[in-house]
Amino acid sequence: MRHETIIAKSRNVEGFDGLSKEIAAAVGGADDRDAFPAEGFDVLRKRGLCSRPPIGKGEGRSLLRLLAAVGQGDLGLGRLYEGHVNALDLVRRFGPPEIVRKVHALAEAGGLFGVWNTDQPGDPLTSRDGRLTGRKNFASGVDGLSHAIVTAPVPDGRQMFIVGLDAVAVDRSWWRPLGMTASGSHVVDFAPVPAEAITPLGVPGDYIAEPWFTGGAIRFSAVHVGGMRAVAQAAVDHLQASGRSGNPHQAHRLGRMGLALETGRLWLESAADAWDAAETAVGADPDGARLRAVANGFRTVVEQLAMEVLETAERAVGAAGFNAPHPLERLIPDLRTYLRQPNPDGALTGFADAFLAGEMAAGR
Repeated sequence: MRHETIIAKSRNVEGFDGLSKEIAAAVGGADDRDAFPAEGFDVLRKRGLCSRPPIGKGEGRSLLRLLAAVGQGDLGLGRLYEGHVNALDLVRRFGPPEIVRKVHALAEAGGLFGVWNTDQPGDPLTSRDGRLTGRKNFASGVDGLSHAIVTAPVPDGRQMFIVGLDAVAVDRSWWRPLGMTASGSHVVDFAPVPAEAITPLGVPGDYIAEPWFTGGAIRFSAVHVGGMRAVAQAAVDHLQASGRSGNPHQAHRLGRMGLALETGRLWLESAADAWDAAETAVGADPDGARLRAVANGFRTVVEQLAMEVLETAERAVGAAGFNAPHPLERLIPDLRTYLRQPNPDGALTGFADAFLAGEMAAGR
């Protein structure tokens, strides 16, 4: 029985074991597993994690461990909660005090936020006379969010706007994914939104300000870490229940998954350190460069590790893992879909440049 402890120890060290299980039970008990994960957000709200997530200075480790725990509980919820955290962090970083107070009050009242940057081809979002026209696709969570931060071009760059979502028009015919259906990444038309529901945030260019734009990849990478933990744990549970965990071939698979999880954990810790260092230095270039390099490396390594865990778990469990209600039947397509983040080649190139420049030297 020595192999069953490999995954559990790696999971427990993060300190969020109870949260992951509570989320999994809440979302798994929902009537429609492909709907907005309201039950999962209720769990987070009860703990004060929607109104006051750990996004302040020095809280990088707590945030990434939290995101991993949420992702381990449910990847769809993890995707949407990461967007909510990103939105609150953008407001904290770039909003004037009155906007920060307003958004905090909305979050305290149960409001949920997202960040949508991808324009619909042929009909991009534009701003004119206080109104927005055009559409965003990959608008994750539109069926349950109260507000979203969107971007649109203005003469001096790309401007962020906080938009109330009560009046948007939603096209749900486009979203037919392999996995992550519950993230509800539909197409949203902003033409019906009145001017009073639109508030500019920051100044043009803030959204892509470095190192936070590139560095922000550590958030979704942390959710990926949680997802691969869930996949590995499902494989362990299956092997234990079927009495196959002592098989020497399965032992090798367990060992490979355990190594992948530990590597992901170490990168998560390094990413948290780099984020906190950049925060402390208020974006001073050496620390900002380090964060960008670590973020590019983290997302690249985690994608590779997660694919290895997926393939290893699939071989360990076999065809049973593709048949509902086995947990892998949901986890496999969700994680495979979520791993397809934009510009992976650019991330690896960025890491290579940093490596050549000595920014990833041992001991830094």
